[in-house]
Amino acid sequence: MEENRKGPGVFYAVIGVATLVVAIIGATFAYFTATDSDDTTVAGEAATASLSLTVTKVSTDATGGLIPIAESLLNNGLAGDSASGDKMCLDKDSNTVCQVYKITVENTGTAPARLDGSLALTAAGYTNLKWANINKDAGLTADAEPDDVGTNLNASSVTSITANELYTAGQTKYYYIMVYINETNKSQNETDTGSFTGNVTFSSAGGTGTTATFTA
Repeated sequence: MEENRKGPGVFYAVIGVATLVVAIIGATFAYFTATDSDDTTVAGEAATASLSLTVTKVSTDATGGLIPIAESLLNNGLAGDSASGDKMCLDKDSNTVCQVYKITVENTGTAPARLDGSLALTAAGYTNLKWANINKDAGLTADAEPDDVGTNLNASSVTSITANELYTAGQTKYYYIMVYINETNKSQNETDTGSFTGNVTFSSAGGTGTTATFTA
């Protein structure tokens, strides 16, 4: 009778162990299923932002010191005088009446950028030094030397070349500026003398920027 009483107990114990094993197997299976992963669908890299800037003197034949020129004759200065071989910024007597510089800016990053460009002229000995922003706020997407100075003529204290201009990734644009002494129709020996330097800066809204300097 004692052995018969143990029989049901052993049976229930076996059933209990079997149930526990099934539960553990089920739990383990569910655990591994829940942590299955995909490491290929979501992938990428950060966009980069960087700039390249160069300033090149275009009026290479005009090597002398600046003499004043009337603003009504700036286009003549750009073309040069036939008596001097039509060389940019030379008058009929081969005097230097202006300096023309090309600014080349490239967005070398992988994301579009909006850029601000500025020119800071340092000219302590000048009262009438000015500059023409030939293609203000509109960088040329294909480089071409200008044949018209335009009407954007600035005192040396004005600095903006362009503002908030959109560059696509990898895009290059070109700007031209002319530096000259404005003719006042009276002696300027005391008011406009010495040398000047220019500092060109282009930067993005995020603060990434680059600078180039030229000296006359």
